[in-house]
Amino acid sequence: MKAGGSGSDGLGPVMKPGCPACARIEKIRTGTDPHFVCEMRESLLVVHKHQRYEGWCTLWLKDHHEHLGLLERARQVRLSEDVIDVAGAMHRSLGGGFGDVRINYENLGNVVSHVHWHLIPRRASDPNPKATVWVRPEAETDCGVSDLKLAELVAVMGRAVRG
Repeated sequence: MKAGGSGSDGLGPVMKPGCPACARIEKIRTGTDPHFVCEMRESLLVVHKHQRYEGWCTLWLKDHHEHLGLLERARQVRLSEDVIDVAGAMHRSLGGGFGDVRINYENLGNVVSHVHWHLIPRRASDPNPKATVWVRPEAETDCGVSDLKLAELVAVMGRAVRG
């Protein structure tokens, strides 16, 4: 994986000690994150660790910034292109189950203050399809994903994003 992102000194990505996202990015860079799908323009695509909403992915900005609106405009545009490309891949990739999908796009930051996007497929068959996933019971959203399903989703999303 290429380095991506840029520090103010031009020597590489800026990471923040203690940031869980930066720790995850380091894990991706060392090849030890099985959730990693691919590198995008400004972000790293990963399959979310919980898959109650099958296909849930996150895009992590390659370097540490806490506010989307404070990024250089060109980076904001490239990150938006990453989100758009992943959304298109979601619609194309995961079979008939994505035919009736609505994708929720969420850029929060109040739990992990590192710019990232959640892309969460929502279906009519969801327990409460009109409610945000964040209000669902923890046992439902913290359900993990089997190694087999994880490998399948990483492969499917990787193929779809790469075209």
